[in-house]
Amino acid sequence: MTHPTPTATTTPPVPVPRARHRPDLQGLRGVAVLLVVAFHVWTEKVSGGVDVFFVLSAFLLTGSFTRRIEHGRPLALPAYWTRTFARLLGPVAVLLLAVLAGMLALFPPSRWAELLAQAWGSLFYVVNWVLADQAVDYYAGNSAATTPLQHMWSLSVQGQVFLLWPLLLAGCAAAARWMGIRFRPVAWVAFAAVFTASLAWSVVATAAGPEAAYFSTLTRLWEFALGSMAALALATASTSGTASRPRTDLARVAGVGLGWAGLAAILATPFLIGAETRFPGTVALAPTLGATAILLAGALAPDVRAGAGRVLSLAPLQWFGDRAYGIYLWHWPLLITYLLITARDTVPVPAGIGILAASVVLTQITALLLTGWRALPGIRAGAGIRLIATALLVAVPLTGAHQYTILRDPTSGVERTPANYPGAAVLREDISEIPDVPIIPTDAEREHEWGDTGVRCDTADVPAGIDDLGNCWLIEPADGSAPERTLVVLGDSHAQQLLTPIHRVADAQGWRVVSYLRNACRYTSESDNRDEECNEFNAATRQAALEANPDAIITIGTLSLAEAPHEKLVDGYEDGVQPFLDAGIPVLAFRDNPRFTFSMFACVETYGPDHDRCNPARSESLLPENPLEEVAARHEDLHSVDLTDRLCTETTCPGVIGNIQVYMDLDHVTSTYGETLVPDVEARMLDALGWDQ
Repeated sequence: MTHPTPTATTTPPVPVPRARHRPDLQGLRGVAVLLVVAFHVWTEKVSGGVDVFFVLSAFLLTGSFTRRIEHGRPLALPAYWTRTFARLLGPVAVLLLAVLAGMLALFPPSRWAELLAQAWGSLFYVVNWVLADQAVDYYAGNSAATTPLQHMWSLSVQGQVFLLWPLLLAGCAAAARWMGIRFRPVAWVAFAAVFTASLAWSVVATAAGPEAAYFSTLTRLWEFALGSMAALALATASTSGTASRPRTDLARVAGVGLGWAGLAAILATPFLIGAETRFPGTVALAPTLGATAILLAGALAPDVRAGAGRVLSLAPLQWFGDRAYGIYLWHWPLLITYLLITARDTVPVPAGIGILAASVVLTQITALLLTGWRALPGIRAGAGIRLIATALLVAVPLTGAHQYTILRDPTSGVERTPANYPGAAVLREDISEIPDVPIIPTDAEREHEWGDTGVRCDTADVPAGIDDLGNCWLIEPADGSAPERTLVVLGDSHAQQLLTPIHRVADAQGWRVVSYLRNACRYTSESDNRDEECNEFNAATRQAALEANPDAIITIGTLSLAEAPHEKLVDGYEDGVQPFLDAGIPVLAFRDNPRFTFSMFACVETYGPDHDRCNPARSESLLPENPLEEVAARHEDLHSVDLTDRLCTETTCPGVIGNIQVYMDLDHVTSTYGETLVPDVEARMLDALGWDQ
């Protein structure tokens, strides 16, 4: 009897087990996206929902890679990255094309460059750094002045982690093989180190600069590390592909407790955190630890009816969880577009529900478009071709729009003459017709619109106590002649903005003007309402002004308020100027300009100069009577100077007068408009001081 000759066989690789299906995770996505939408639409508070997404994404990514590593399967990183970004970029591409169309149709051209920069950043998953570079304040809340792509920062952070985390996991696998130990302890050490370092930096950076810290990838890595450590803690590498159930009632009870505590922490986060609380820092531990607790609870008590997982497995939450990515993508641009079109600051409940419904509809439409896109000839060849084609589909129109914004100059060919840009001359009734020309200054020029302060004082000439706390500026006769008079200006940025017309008056009159300025420190007497450094600065400038014995002191005597009563006398002002009056030095007390609850510059850019929002009632901007008049009546040498009739009409305080933006933000007059106030400032100063005789 003959036996068959044995043949060599190849043992097939052990298949990588799939993770046990956990509907609670999809339900947690649903909770997170509903929190994000609700608190974006109806509040200006951080919801914590994005932080939950960070933990979840790292948990799933790390679990998948850990199973492959522990079963000896190749990681195939290029293929993973190509598949992942081809899947993620499709919906982003549809969104970016829609936002580009909306930008050209609805947004003012002055905002196009900013929006295009954010679109490019979103396409390449770096928009969080673009927003940080643009000094965008996430905490400013939702408004028409906010960009429709600001929410893309979180997807950029995730995209960067999807590049970094596989490399870190592969490095841990290589280190484990080299040291001859198991993979999981090495990965634990690595992610624990990332968690510790990133959390520590998050605390420091959030305290030092919360706006930039909010968008930073470095301040967020610890949230992903937390999800990765949760994945490593669970027994997901069993050959059967299912997590072993806990064998003790104690574990099941612990799982139930963890689940409910985690869900409670997530839901409580936006309600317990005040509007002034800064993220991420340690505050973000609440939603991230809550998400981690739910991840662990699902392994300890997967099928307990009393567990939080039962709630998270409910059909409505599953439904929203299935659509969470698309809803997140679409809700924010829809919200900003709604605020832009309606010129509202708040969203009624029905409108908010409509935004959520529209987000769902656009999510479904996006899915249909992408299904058709993937079916096109050539696109079906693979994820790599689809990724490149999708990126080009967005990059080409973005490039065209970008080139158009570079070539477009709305003020090109328009002479900046008093005839074209009369400014305050309109209210002086010096002109009969306002030409139809582009408004100035442009957004690109806005940062140069602070007052014309002159030159910095020589260090040796700066009085003690001023240089360390504020700034000293000097205006002198250009021809080098001896000044006819010397004036001292004391105060904050509102005193600085006056220096543009005062500078021109000084040049015409041959005056010397010395300014002692500190931002957010209006000149007055020592007050508990001022911080210690402001009080020290005011005391130092008071002493310096008295020693200089100038011909006059210039200050701002009132403080405008965004809300009612809209204006008041500066606290302690009369006591603050009394030393000058006692020394026989006359004081010019200028009335403050209006202050608004919003950026007037952005209002004009967004809605145009004729919109009602950009022309608030004068009665809602300042008091009917100047509060300084009563104080000035008590002192012979205290003179009130009021420019309100050159900033407001009889009924409104416009954002644009004579083709010039009056304000560079919510309360500072542009230097360009200040130039047109020169005749008024000169006449009223000379008249008040009796120097025109």
